[in-house]
Amino acid sequence: MGIISGFLELFGCNSRNDSNPNSSNDNNSNNTILIAKQIKIDELEGQLNLLQTGKTEFDFIGITSNGIDCIYFMKEGNKLQIEFEAMILEQLPYIESLREFANQNGIETTDTDYGNQPRYESKNPAPVLRLNVNADIKKAAELGRLIETVIFKNNDNAKYDVVL
Repeated sequence: MGIISGFLELFGCNSRNDSNPNSSNDNNSNNTILIAKQIKIDELEGQLNLLQTGKTEFDFIGITSNGIDCIYFMKEGNKLQIEFEAMILEQLPYIESLREFANQNGIETTDTDYGNQPRYESKNPAPVLRLNVNADIKKAAELGRLIETVIFKNNDNAKYDVVL
């Protein structure tokens, strides 16, 4: 988990990389994220296949269309989990929305953190909600699509940066 913790600390989903012309830049190079490519949600399964087959640098990837709707897909053995970390104030309400979503869909959740300092005033580390989905690639892609449409109100034409 040390690699993940360090990555999440250095590369928050709310700031963007200059290589993306549609992104905002907060002029702090330590807050950029590494972006492999842009995809539509129907291409997520292919990205998860790369993750599952070890063709990504880390054991996780994330997707975001706007820096707020960033969800991570974590590889654990041959299963995938989904996580959401509230690094900025605008992300905090989504923790409870995702918890409700998980409850309605029979998905167990775990509250955790990676020790990352959020970019809002808090004495506590940024909260992480883990959806213990224990999913294969197909199911993880379906849940990712559902989360992005139901929780974040994105449509199938939204373009997502793949966060590495």
